[in-house]
Amino acid sequence: MTKHEVKEYLTKIYNLPVVTVRTQNYLGKRMKIIGKRTIAYGKRPDYKKAFVTFDATLADVGLGSRVDGLPGEEQVVEGGEQQQQQIEA
Repeated sequence: MTKHEVKEYLTKIYNLPVVTVRTQNYLGKRMKIIGKRTIAYGKRPDYKKAFVTFDATLADVGLGSRVDGLPGEEQVVEGGEQQQQQIEA
């Protein structure tokens, strides 16, 4: 896939706000397999990686983006006020 195809795919199928797409081509690893009588040469297939930059409007909603109960974090209590929670160790 080309850069333009990757951007078009992500915007049309997943409705993601893509800003830039960078690609890198990699050569497959070459291997030498040594048998009892012969030596066989082989190569894994070549591949391409795409690095995609999204717009700032895309929010991180994945797991692990926030951990509850860490010391020094602001926590929202009932009533909508924020208070600093101190944990003594």
